[in-house]
Amino acid sequence: MPTDPAPALRSPAATATLWALLAVAVALLFTAWTQPLLSVQVTAKLPAFIPEPFQSMTILDETRSVVTMLERLWETNYLVIAALLFFFGVLLPVVKNAGVALLLASRAGSRGRRMADVLQFVGRFAMVDIFAVSIIVSVMAASTIGQGDNPGPAAVETVTTLRSGFYLFVVYVLLSFLIDVLLARRARGA
Repeated sequence: MPTDPAPALRSPAATATLWALLAVAVALLFTAWTQPLLSVQVTAKLPAFIPEPFQSMTILDETRSVVTMLERLWETNYLVIAALLFFFGVLLPVVKNAGVALLLASRAGSRGRRMADVLQFVGRFAMVDIFAVSIIVSVMAASTIGQGDNPGPAAVETVTTLRSGFYLFVVYVLLSFLIDVLLARRARGA
């Protein structure tokens, strides 16, 4: 005969585990914002008749984090894109994590169930940050492909590399999803 898993999900050990997972998730999120997300390097390769040290020159070599992308978007007057990235990639995840902390600190009952419903709603929008970051990575990669291109004898090579911030962000998203699943199971049993 199956037993109800809800009491085990509300035990002090389960709550402590959720707090620990939340702390790790928040640390990952803040670290992912400041670590390099991607690097873009554009190099022009000149014809063989150009002397060896001048046959290759770097046109662009940039590494960006979420924070530096926000700064750059703001400085270049892409205010709507900067605002969307800030809202979906920074503010909503912070609100969602604060809501999870409030839910963990609250007592079980109907109030906790309502808070869990609100968190699920906010969580759907907080996951838009995955979409926002993927669009920025795509735009930065695609927009550099044409830089320096010309029909002349020089070839332009663009290399875009995902960096540690991207992978930290992916781990944060997966951990955040796990917390959501555990909280949903816990709320259903309340």
